[in-house]
Amino acid sequence: MTANVTLHAGHDVAYFTSGQGRGGCTGAMSYYTAAGEPPGQWAGKGAAGLGLSGQVDPNVIGRLYQHNIGPDGELLVKRRQAKATAEREQEAVAAHLAAHPYASALELAEVRAAERGKDPHSVPYFDLTISAVKSVSVLHASYRVAARQARGRGEGDQAAGLDARADEIEHALMDSAREVVAWLERHATYTRTGHHSARTGEWRDGDGLAAGLFLHHLSRNGDPQLHVHVAIWNRVQRADGADAKWRTLDSRTLHSQRLAVAPVADRILETKLAALGHVMVPRADGNGAEVGGVSQDVMDLFSSRAVAVTGELDRLAKEYQAVHGRQPSRRTLWLLHQQAGQNTRRIKAQARRTMARQTGTAEPTAAQRLAAWEAQTAHREVQALSAVHEEAARFATENAGRARPVLDAAAKRTAARIAVAEVQKQHAVWSMAQLRFEVHRALPVLKPGADGQAVVTEVARLAVCGRAGTEVVQVTAPDITDVTSLGVRASDGGTIYRPPNEERYCTLAHLDTEEQILAAARRTVLQLVSHAAARAAVELTGLNGEQRDAVVMMLTATGATTVLVAPAGAGKSHTMAGFARLWTTFTGRRVIGLTTSTNAARVLAHEGLAESYNTCSPCGRRPPGRPCTRTSTSRLRLGSPTPRPGGTSASTPARPCTCGCAPPSSPGTTSARSSGRSPPHRWTAPGRSPASCTIACSTFPYPRSTRTT
Repeated sequence: MTANVTLHAGHDVAYFTSGQGRGGCTGAMSYYTAAGEPPGQWAGKGAAGLGLSGQVDPNVIGRLYQHNIGPDGELLVKRRQAKATAEREQEAVAAHLAAHPYASALELAEVRAAERGKDPHSVPYFDLTISAVKSVSVLHASYRVAARQARGRGEGDQAAGLDARADEIEHALMDSAREVVAWLERHATYTRTGHHSARTGEWRDGDGLAAGLFLHHLSRNGDPQLHVHVAIWNRVQRADGADAKWRTLDSRTLHSQRLAVAPVADRILETKLAALGHVMVPRADGNGAEVGGVSQDVMDLFSSRAVAVTGELDRLAKEYQAVHGRQPSRRTLWLLHQQAGQNTRRIKAQARRTMARQTGTAEPTAAQRLAAWEAQTAHREVQALSAVHEEAARFATENAGRARPVLDAAAKRTAARIAVAEVQKQHAVWSMAQLRFEVHRALPVLKPGADGQAVVTEVARLAVCGRAGTEVVQVTAPDITDVTSLGVRASDGGTIYRPPNEERYCTLAHLDTEEQILAAARRTVLQLVSHAAARAAVELTGLNGEQRDAVVMMLTATGATTVLVAPAGAGKSHTMAGFARLWTTFTGRRVIGLTTSTNAARVLAHEGLAESYNTCSPCGRRPPGRPCTRTSTSRLRLGSPTPRPGGTSASTPARPCTCGCAPPSSPGTTSARSSGRSPPHRWTAPGRSPASCTIACSTFPYPRSTRTT
């Protein structure tokens, strides 16, 4: 992405404004100039309605965000802070001062913010962060370093020109942030009225946002990192003007549109940088574009924050794998990445003292910081930071006449199909916001002057309208009756009694797959145990009433699939072990427990189901040449039920594992992975173990003749 977008709840706006009296926002560190960061700027129709424009006054935004007091002193929202919360804040500050007598105002603001963050009901604002990619930040720093060097040589005009080029990049990022606020006002600004719950009530259009834009220049590791914090006040008025009351912003809708707003920021910044004469080059991983001519070595050198997070993420992933016996899923990896970011995060006060990856006792001057960055590139023998802008200009000149990708109707249909395939791979059903994000990734770098937002919207609509060959259907249930007469939102034309942006889509192929699975699950099988025999047998066990009923249901089931659902701690594994013993007694058949984690397999084994295996343990972990130790357990007899913790078991015919430890009974039979995320793969010939195989030796496929409980 040319710009990365994140969204979090904010708790103390002083994080951005403390120390602004020095002429800048030292809450964001003193980066390049002795005066500190530039003060924040107001944006949004809500701010304009309050008479707020131009530079952010720290006192005004503090009273507005933290106490709901308008710029004229009027109390806009009557809400009392819990006394316990205020006391906890004071105690936390006092404890920090006791341990750190010389703590700065910024550090104390962070302590207060951390304490307020513990109260889920107190969210004064939302912090939407728009970060430029590393090549943009490095190019900006190059202009600043070169300008300082030119000024030192007495070349004032050249220095002014270089500073002006750096300012243009800052303005482009700030303009992108303003466009993002405007887009959110049109598509994600709603409030709730009347009596409502999480899924019922009235959703009304909001009359604009009040947001403060704060431009920052450094990462937490002291590297160049241009980014804008968009602090959105968590209050909004009704757009229809029915009253002047300030209500809480519907945060659910705001969060749901985060993926949709990412293409807005990215494409706008990309277009503005191209208008400045920079050539945007697609990244090798397909995620956005970088400024052409900026060396990858230089970008890597100033990406110490990413390096630290990646290393911590690897450590957390290995710990997760050791505990759970399986690789973390895509969702789990995302959560681990958030934790890795927290674990490696310096506080702002430390970041201010960090220079060239070294944290000192005092904050370096602007000259010292710029000199240290230049020395970093010299020490690593990569492209000099002061010369990066020259190389970028040379690259732009050499590629000025290059042919750009043709984005005709056929290319747009192709992008639509790529986006639908990717979003369907990640979600069973998906929203337009999720589709827009994938459309943005599928589109090439657009020519200068192109309206990126319009192109993304056009291709996204093309993907769901049926004219791109995507076979997409809307799966959201329509209203049973016409309720538009009771109220309609002007923003999307929907009734006020349905949440905005709730439409969900999927492909026909996905629906067909689900139908096949359901049809196989509904298949009728022969009942092997009578109700009377099952009831008499379970009465002799130590199971409680509900557990006995569940065992009888499974023993006498005539369907291919039986689902046992119960809350955590209800004794599902204990129940399955009792069922397994009775099933073996009545039928003489074995029961194999399949789990998705090593711990779950151990629980089953502890309950008495000795043959329990983790299906997510990959074959590749077995050292080459070592014979499979589970060959005997892979040859199951036809009809052996295979329970899975959480309420599933399967009666499965004999099949070998996919690593080739035993010959398959039907070569070419397709096996399904237990995770459900990866496509099925083919059974291999005896003795072969392909590198792509990640199925455990204890994994047994579930063919359509399978009985699953």
